Amino acid sequence: MIEQLVALAKIADIDAEALRTETELRDIPARIEALQGDVKKLSELLSAEKHDLADADRLLSAQDEELQNQNQSLAKSKSKGARAKNMREADAVERELETIRRLMKEREVERETLKEAIAKRRQSLEKHEKEFSELESYVATEKQQADARIAELQVTRERVLQGRAVLAAKVPGDVLRRYDMIRTKRQGLGAAAIKEGSCSGCFVVLTPQLVIGVSRAEDFTQCPRCQRILYSREAITKFEQKDA
Repeated sequence: MIEQLVALAKIADIDAEALRTETELRDIPARIEALQGDVKKLSELLSAEKHDLADADRLLSAQDEELQNQNQSLAKSKSKGARAKNMREADAVERELETIRRLMKEREVERETLKEAIAKRRQSLEKHEKEFSELESYVATEKQQADARIAELQVTRERVLQGRAVLAAKVPGDVLRRYDMIRTKRQGLGAAAIKEGSCSGCFVVLTPQLVIGVSRAEDFTQCPRCQRILYSREAITKFEQKDA
């Protein structure tokens, strides 16, 4: 029985170390995916900002063209005024000139306001483009480092799991199945050592009788709270020293 418990305890240690590796293997791609999502979002915001700026530039060009047309209209009206034959025609031309000048003044004010807005938007775009470039570079570096770390972790995982099958062969099949079932329900840990009279898995305080029973290594005892299979490291150490 003690030999079977030792094998199970070693399997639990292997699984715990493998779990840490597997957790990091799972978390790294998730982190990189989140960073790449940030890059995509910022890229979409930049595209929208560039589109808005292009629309503003087109509006400014349209206002420039309108001002040119109004200048031409102003010149024509002045020419017409020079050819006026009487006061009535001259007054009509003057009213026309006043209307054109008023419209031109309004357009000039609108144009200057738009130019200021475009200048601010362009500065904002340049700032965001720099931020995007920096983020892209950062994510590329992180991705490269993540790929290297994943390769390293995969090697570590393979090393850690070596020998597990040999140990598993020493544990009764029904006990191993129970252990694996508990492991799936308890964050990947199916067995736990007793530490200072408590279960190291859920930290519940165990009865003295249960602690003594586990220390004797006479059965596969489970924690009354988390159901993990309990073992005593002291008992395992004594067995290994005796066996050595």
